[in-house]
Amino acid sequence: MTKITTGSDAIDGILGGGIRTGLVTNILSDSRYARSGLSYSLCVNAAIHHKDSAIIFGDTQGFFRPEKIISFIKKKQESDYILHQIRSIRLMSTNVQMVLVNYALRLHPMLIIIDNFSYLFLNESKKSLSTQFRLRKHLHDLAICAMENDIAIVITNSNSSKRENKRSEDIFEKRITSFNELLNSIISNYTHVTLELKAVRNNLPRYSAGLLKPVTSTKSYFLVGPDGLYDCQ
Repeated sequence: MTKITTGSDAIDGILGGGIRTGLVTNILSDSRYARSGLSYSLCVNAAIHHKDSAIIFGDTQGFFRPEKIISFIKKKQESDYILHQIRSIRLMSTNVQMVLVNYALRLHPMLIIIDNFSYLFLNESKKSLSTQFRLRKHLHDLAICAMENDIAIVITNSNSSKRENKRSEDIFEKRITSFNELLNSIISNYTHVTLELKAVRNNLPRYSAGLLKPVTSTKSYFLVGPDGLYDCQ
């Protein structure tokens, strides 16, 4: 079991040293900015410390930005090499998302990230029982893959009842908020670690981080800067 640093000593501390291979870690947050910042930081650190391994970034919404990855790299001369290690895959359907790992294993990854894990399941399916069944199978497959191949699998999810994208056509309407919460509960039950990030102040990119699974009362605080994560009080 290998640990991948998040880029924040405080967050690494509550995780016991960082994100661990062999486990599925759920990053739950009310802020897409916090989820993205932590995800990009993990990608860069995994690439720097594990140069022979690939990093797979599954993007369900089209928000992945390679320029953000570059901004998180301290030694700019390493940018090309690090970007070559990170493979971004745009996921357009739940069917594609569910076979992502089968494709990823051919690249011998150290880290697989699926950003906004439940988004496509909410968007595509109208039958809640079918969605729950497929989501459970997907999570089971991810857990088996993580353990058998010693891979760190990280999924991110929104836990906010407020819509992050306030468009009239956005899928996160009030009528599916309760279903979103149900899926979050299923995801938490089927993942090994759940890390919750919460916005502390609306006027600053300052967040708290705490473990929901396994439960601990310890919290850390961090900022998402233009070039990485910074610990704060």
